[in-house]
Amino acid sequence: MSMTRFGTVRDSRKIKDTTMRILRRVLPALALLGLVVVSLLPAQSTDTRTLHKQIGVHTGLCVLLGRDQARRAVELAKVSDLLIFIQTDTSEDAASVRASVDRAGLLGTRIYVARGTRGRIGLAGDVADAVVVDGSTGMPRSELLRVVRPRGRVIVGGQTTVKAVPKGTGDWSHPYHGADNNPQSEDRLSKAPYLTKFLAAPWYGPMPEVTVSSGGRMFKAFGFLAFKKREWPMVGKLVCLNGYNGAQLWTRMLTPGFMIHRNTIVATPDTLYLADNTSCKLIDAATGTVRGEIVVPDKHAGDGKTWKWMTLRDGVLYALVGPSEKLHTVHLGTRTKTGWPWTTVRSTYGESLKTWGFGRTLLAFDIKTRKVIWSHTATAAIDGRAVAMNSSRIFLYSHQDHLEAINIANGSTAWKTSDAELLKTIGEHHRAQTASLGYATSAYLKCSEKALFFAGPTRTKLVTVSAATGKLLWSYEDGNVQLIIRDDGLYAMGRLSHSKKFDPLTGKVLADLQCFRGNCTRATGTADSIFARGYRHTGTLRFDVAYGKPRRLPGMRPACQDGVIIANGQLYWGPWMCDCNHSLVGVISLTTAGDFEFDRPAIESQRLETVSTAAPGRMVMTAADWPTYRANNQRTASTSVAVPGRLKLAWQTRPRESVVPTAPVAAAGLTVVAGSDGVVRAMDSATGAARWTAYTGGSIHYPPTIDNGRVHVGSGDGWAWCLDASTGKTLWRFRAAPVERRIPVYGRLMSTWPVASGVMVADGVAYLAAGIICHDGTHVYALDASSGRIKWQNNSSGNLLEEDEVVGVSVQGHLLLHDGIVHLAGGNVVSPAKYDVGTGKCLNTLTGKPDKSLDDHWKMQRSSRGSELFLVEGQVAVAGDMLYAPRTPGPPSRYNAKYLLQATSGDVIIQGTDKTLLRVDPKGGEDGKSKVLWKDNTFARTAAVVLAANAVIVAGELPPTKKDGPLRPALAARDPETGKPLWAQALPAPPQGWGLAIDRDGRIILTLIDGRTVCFAAAK
Repeated sequence: MSMTRFGTVRDSRKIKDTTMRILRRVLPALALLGLVVVSLLPAQSTDTRTLHKQIGVHTGLCVLLGRDQARRAVELAKVSDLLIFIQTDTSEDAASVRASVDRAGLLGTRIYVARGTRGRIGLAGDVADAVVVDGSTGMPRSELLRVVRPRGRVIVGGQTTVKAVPKGTGDWSHPYHGADNNPQSEDRLSKAPYLTKFLAAPWYGPMPEVTVSSGGRMFKAFGFLAFKKREWPMVGKLVCLNGYNGAQLWTRMLTPGFMIHRNTIVATPDTLYLADNTSCKLIDAATGTVRGEIVVPDKHAGDGKTWKWMTLRDGVLYALVGPSEKLHTVHLGTRTKTGWPWTTVRSTYGESLKTWGFGRTLLAFDIKTRKVIWSHTATAAIDGRAVAMNSSRIFLYSHQDHLEAINIANGSTAWKTSDAELLKTIGEHHRAQTASLGYATSAYLKCSEKALFFAGPTRTKLVTVSAATGKLLWSYEDGNVQLIIRDDGLYAMGRLSHSKKFDPLTGKVLADLQCFRGNCTRATGTADSIFARGYRHTGTLRFDVAYGKPRRLPGMRPACQDGVIIANGQLYWGPWMCDCNHSLVGVISLTTAGDFEFDRPAIESQRLETVSTAAPGRMVMTAADWPTYRANNQRTASTSVAVPGRLKLAWQTRPRESVVPTAPVAAAGLTVVAGSDGVVRAMDSATGAARWTAYTGGSIHYPPTIDNGRVHVGSGDGWAWCLDASTGKTLWRFRAAPVERRIPVYGRLMSTWPVASGVMVADGVAYLAAGIICHDGTHVYALDASSGRIKWQNNSSGNLLEEDEVVGVSVQGHLLLHDGIVHLAGGNVVSPAKYDVGTGKCLNTLTGKPDKSLDDHWKMQRSSRGSELFLVEGQVAVAGDMLYAPRTPGPPSRYNAKYLLQATSGDVIIQGTDKTLLRVDPKGGEDGKSKVLWKDNTFARTAAVVLAANAVIVAGELPPTKKDGPLRPALAARDPETGKPLWAQALPAPPQGWGLAIDRDGRIILTLIDGRTVCFAAAK
């Protein structure tokens, strides 16, 4: 009989069986005490399709823990659209799983792998749709429940637990939150300070936009006015997003031309009620399928069956219906300039507004039987923008005719008034439809239990009326205020006058809030804050109610019609339909940070992992190498090497279309390219043969840096990696992120603090910056390049105003070294950010404390949004696209840096835009201005330019050969003295931005947007 260490196999089985019986008895009791580590019981592997069904969603985020992770993840990816996160216990296991997943072509696109710490999953809380455990993991049950979202599933050994919804979680069920049109959330969890929860698409949308949320889902309806092609994909669509991770769950088309900016959409956990010109559709919230509809019966149609307003409460659907409307013409604009004209808004909406939103018939439907309970017919047309409901009454306003209150129990009139003084005080409509006033389609009546409030873009006065009697209570001279009704007062966020806090029943000014809201966007409220657009394009205004102080979230601005939406314990921004972008666009969600330490300093022993102390392989580098982004730390994109006069294709790699490659770097016969899959690939520069492949855990924005036998990489996993250039093996890695906290970022999983700046090495020191946006905190480091040990760190530059602000440097691009200063593309508050190379002190300051208003304070806190840095006439300039922005070509933001290309060597300066290339003499013009020596307009789009010893090399796309034909990817050379063409070479795909390098032997190496690397060498 075979023996084990402790006895016979039979004995060991007997012990195991006894242990399992005991564990099965005690585990449930221990679990109630929060003491169980799961899974201690052996679990049977689950069939992939069965597991997919258990997970309960087809799209979203799933965590796999335990055994056989690579196979399980690949199989699950084949039958679903899930993002899958795998966490291993060791670096060796992580590397093995990454290699397996990479071979399946899924690494960094569908499947993400991290080596974790015992007892913690490296994700944000409430973000995963499911956590699946197979086998023993040592992961506490409390940790499994921490990362899974409310209503999400924890599956252990095939057994499923559904996470409860935390107490205090609120919905945003109506366009203005509730039937009272008061955009004050009842969610008690979404309190300051905040951390980013996810960044998601769509990046942009057409106008208008209406958002509701319930049951952990977010529903966005998009209208039919698109100014630019980037907005076309969302025209007339209804989109459902996962409210916890931003995954797009389903889409469906809306009725073409029907104006959606009204109260005709209501969300519940199970059903979305959506009304239009024919009926109210009952849409399954989980799938987007229509389960039924409610149609106005002919005998109750009155003057029409088009839905103007509706709300839902206690099983009763209340609706205002009326005449048919003039539908909008679907506008698919092709504007290429920045911004958009309000004249187009007025002309598009103008005719429709004459028939839009007006009706006389108020109905109450039983939601189960879909039959009418009662009806009420008004004596004159009711304006759908001026209908609101409190706990017992629906309030209806007929413009300059009457105001009435209807009992919701039976539809009877509680009171009705046509008082001349009241109607005169309410006054005529203002046309609105301007940036400072806002949208004429906005609701202008709100109510509480005691009062009605008239205010908004179309109002010239703020007017307050008794809800009990209909009598005028008080008025205020500025009606273009965005109102928030709170228990402590009525907040009126002003655009043309200071924001105020009023006593809601007397009109007494309780406080001058000493701030303005910005253009267009409405105000919304949370438990502790009021949000509006920041004045003068400064992001988001957050008025801190407890401290009575305006603060700022500068990284993004609220979307025009929606403002900041509050639901599910989170805040939501976007997407946008205009060009008033900040550092972030798309759909942005923040969650409460609790007691998180934003400026947490790094403790070296906790952050640095030394894998090998052996010296790296010998590498002899010369000044002719191209070891870093744009050739050197000054990013001059120039080389002393001459390129061939005739080219041949030396080699190319296979395309990886799901991967966004970095620019290439090359030194000592080695070419290195990384990408959005987190993989670093080294190739022989002469042949393209693979030398080695190394894996990080996240997307890589900027190319590696080769220095002294080492390859330094900044990864989206929040770590800086140092690899042996000869083997690709890890020498050390340093966690720049304060904690392991991954979040969804536009369809990928990344750390909240990715090392998105790349790593710049100078004089044996590696410099890097970790973060996305300043409200999360920004962390900048100088490390010993050979050991990874900390030389200095700066963890406070994300907040340059101190106190409880979050206004400062973001990580929005790469690094540049000049004149003893490390420069960083720093986003829309401070850019470039500047750090003393020896100490790390941030040299930027924000000055100008508030005077009469925040206008004088905030207008000095704006900077370029670009991600590219250039040394122009001794100064560091910011240019290019935003780091986190769609890669499709389109007009830049109104407030972005201009698109700029530059390559310099001595007094030779080549500059360009996407279509024009120039050689300039900085001192040769009149009045000290630059002189243009030659100009070239050959390219329709230019991606990169390099100045070689004998040529200017340009990579981009040439115009089509025939009208409406495709652009032609190409590589070309120009004479640096005259600008005349030397040669041109077709490319198989468009080049990646700045994806061009020249190695020491004159080879021209490019990365293309289809993921391949190509190399051209001298033709014989």
